This record gives sequence, C-alpha cells and structure tokens, in this order.
Amino acid sequence: MKKSLIVLSLLLTTFFAKADQLAALTREQAEKAVAYLKKESTIILWCSCCENETMARITVNEVFMKADKNGKYYSVVVKGRNEEGKEVEEYVDLAYVFVKKGKKAQSLGKVLKFKCDPCTDPFSWDHSAAG
Repeated sequence: MKKSLIVLSLLLTTFFAKADQLAALTREQAEKAVAYLKKESTIILWCSCCENETMARITVNEVFMKADKNGKYYSVVVKGRNEEGKEVEEYVDLAYVFVKKGKKAQSLGKVLKFKCDPCTDPFSWDHSAAG
C-alpha cells in the first residue's frame, strides 16, 4: 500500500510539473514575455499537455505582470476577449500561450527560448481554434 501511494504521488507530481511549466517566472522572464505579448493582437491559450483541453483564441487588450506575495516570482496576466466576445483575464503559462510566427502557432515559451515542453509541435495558425 505504501509503495502504491508513493508511485501515485510521483505520477501526480510529474503531471502537475508538466502542466505548470512557465507560470512562475523570474522578473526578467516576465518582462520579456509582457513586452512580446504587448505586440500581439491575438493569441491562442491551450494546455496541450492536458487531457480534454480546448484551444481558446483571445484578442489581447492588455498584458501585465504581477508579483507573488513574496515578490520572488512573477506571473503574466492577459486580459482580452474570447471568440464569443466574453471578457477574459487569465494568468498564463507561457508554455501554453501560442503566438503566430509566419503561418504557424508556436509556444511563446519556445519562441522566447525558455526551457519548456508544450507537448505539441508548431501547428497551422489558420486552422486552429476555429479559424
């Protein structure tokens, strides 16, 4: 029983580590991401490592960074509208923020050369998230 709990614990830790790769950032990383995203009009949010997760195309209105309560780590926050026109405010994980590079959607974490695994190769921007 103890071994089963240890194995289950390790598996869950691995899953959550993969699903939350670039959410807690250094100040420098957060500043770099915010500067990049402020130039983007549309992004795709998609946790490609997560089961049953769907893509969300977001029209970006505002991007900023927010420090945690200790001021050690930072998060990137995106405000905008989804395809239905609903206002959204998301704390994002840069591994799962996709930006348009040419005709492809690429993980912003990869574009910025941060260590991450978005669990997908670049994909067609035109055929993603319903258009």
